[in-house]
Amino acid sequence: MEVSQYLNVFMDECYEHLQVLNQSLLTLEKEPDNAELLNSIFRAAHTLKGASATMGFNKMASVTHAMEDVLSLLRQKELEVTPEIINVLFDALDLLETLAKGIVEGQEENIEVAGVLQSLKKYLVAELTSERQEKEERRKNLQLRYSPDEIDKIKTAVEGGLSLVHLHLTLEKDCLLKGARAFMILRELETQGEIVRTIPTAKELEDEKFDDDFVIGLLTKKPVEVLVQFVEKMLDVKTVKGEVVEDDKLLVERRGAGPSQLSTAAPSAEPQKTSQVKASSSISPTVRVDIKKLDDLMNLVGELVITRSRLEQISMEKGDPLLGETVEQLSRLTLDLRDQVLKTRMVPVDQVFSRFPRLVRDLAKETGKEVELRISGAETELDRTVIDEIVDPLVHILRNSVDHGIEEPALRAQLGKQEQGVIELHAYQAGNQVVISVTDDGRGIDPEKIKTRALERGFLTPEEIEGLEEEEILNLIFLPGFSTSDKVTDVSGRGVGMDVVKTKISALGGVVQVSSVKGEGTTITIRLPLTLAIIQTLIVQLGEDVFAIPTGYIEQTISVARNEIKKLRNQEVAILRGEVIPLIRLQDFLGVPKAKNEEFDELDVVVVRNGERKLGCVVDSLVRQQDVVIKSLGSYLGNIAGIAGATILGNGKIALILDMRAVA
Repeated sequence: MEVSQYLNVFMDECYEHLQVLNQSLLTLEKEPDNAELLNSIFRAAHTLKGASATMGFNKMASVTHAMEDVLSLLRQKELEVTPEIINVLFDALDLLETLAKGIVEGQEENIEVAGVLQSLKKYLVAELTSERQEKEERRKNLQLRYSPDEIDKIKTAVEGGLSLVHLHLTLEKDCLLKGARAFMILRELETQGEIVRTIPTAKELEDEKFDDDFVIGLLTKKPVEVLVQFVEKMLDVKTVKGEVVEDDKLLVERRGAGPSQLSTAAPSAEPQKTSQVKASSSISPTVRVDIKKLDDLMNLVGELVITRSRLEQISMEKGDPLLGETVEQLSRLTLDLRDQVLKTRMVPVDQVFSRFPRLVRDLAKETGKEVELRISGAETELDRTVIDEIVDPLVHILRNSVDHGIEEPALRAQLGKQEQGVIELHAYQAGNQVVISVTDDGRGIDPEKIKTRALERGFLTPEEIEGLEEEEILNLIFLPGFSTSDKVTDVSGRGVGMDVVKTKISALGGVVQVSSVKGEGTTITIRLPLTLAIIQTLIVQLGEDVFAIPTGYIEQTISVARNEIKKLRNQEVAILRGEVIPLIRLQDFLGVPKAKNEEFDELDVVVVRNGERKLGCVVDSLVRQQDVVIKSLGSYLGNIAGIAGATILGNGKIALILDMRAVA
């Protein structure tokens, strides 16, 4: 089988099953008597075993097979759910995730699985001797019995020159797909004669409701020796015993026993036909699409948005009412198309959040703390490209919350807190942004400790420290190499975590803020754009150049009279509803010549916000709001402070998109 064409589908399903296993094991740890949960875990492991075996990923199939055996004993109450077993199952799950990554990279065969397999298989020795004896007894009682109608049919066939052959087959102990293998054997034997009956029944064989062996009654012209050799060559068949049964020695089925008769078609032909009919009447409402196809579609929509802007420009220049009406309709359709394409790229943040309960559980055990993670707003949607990038920042924040924030249980008790700390992970949409916050009820951040550490490490001078407000002091935790930890542990203390958070979120066009109350807890808030492809901007004029300011940063636009501008510590400021707003001449920051606002009596000001800080940017004029497609500056220009990218306007000119974080 050509595996590569099915690999993407397999990996998608694999990650879904691993997610189910992860979440279900976390719940099982808290609810060890939940039988339905055990069934769900067993089904996920069983399905993953079958799929990986079919694809030829033998190591993943072996691990899931061993997990399935242990889970089966748990379901049968022959083993109890204990912390030790949960840890072993989590170890197996971690190995499966490693194997999944190895499969994508073509390295599965190089991953060691013996240790985990040994840990799992030690529980299988716990199978009771009495059960093994029962299995042996059942094997001895594998005797085919026939209904009176079947006996008449057999006698007629024997008179016509056929023989009734009973074949007793035993499969290999490590056969991963017993049901599928039995089905294939029955199908092959259909070419050698007519199957009259099997024990167990065909349905039980397909559902793997048998041990390792089964018996087939076959009407055939072939000698028994030939049939035995025919079956022995099949994959996963350990032994085959065959005998010819005389019609006068046939056993009659017990009264009330269910039939196991098979038609001359494939053993499961009738059930398959039924399932196909059902499937056609309830086709899946979803379809898997390669993310690259969505990226290509988004690029095409981006080009369409640029062309629409060009048509709008031409329409205004021509002044043709008919053309204007047509362009207006095209604009509406383009906007609808853009919104629909954006929606197809949106995925719930639950795809990221779902992995964090396990992370917090492991960190809590590692640090000897009791921590509960509460998640809300997991249904909030973000662009797929943004989702992929926020995992690392959130991991660093959660690790800090557990290690630095939450206190040890004994200390929490002394402080009058619950021994179990709480971390809340919350997401919600606010306009064209998504806000994600992580709040803990731990010790909070001590500003004095931060100031002391900043002085010790030489990050700031005493004079610089004294001039900082509390928010600016807290923001020092984002400096590269800064840490308040007194020692380096496996969890934190190296001073790289929050620096990574700041860098990553900034690269996504987002903002990260921190607020804290000593002794009560800390909240870290991340604001992210919904998408990185098309954004809303305000086009502004400076001299002969135009620039685009993302509306996500804009608080409001105002007009300020020149005589209302004051000087405070050599900084131009304006009073806005009693609040002092610092002003900056945007042309000075960007180095734009020939700006005209120096000559105006009324100044257009764009008030932008970066975190809690507000800043008024003075421009020559406000042109219009416009959706723009972000284009990279390319490797030749690289990263330029204050410039997030560029876009093409309707008149064909290029406008730079400003990164207001560098300005504010």
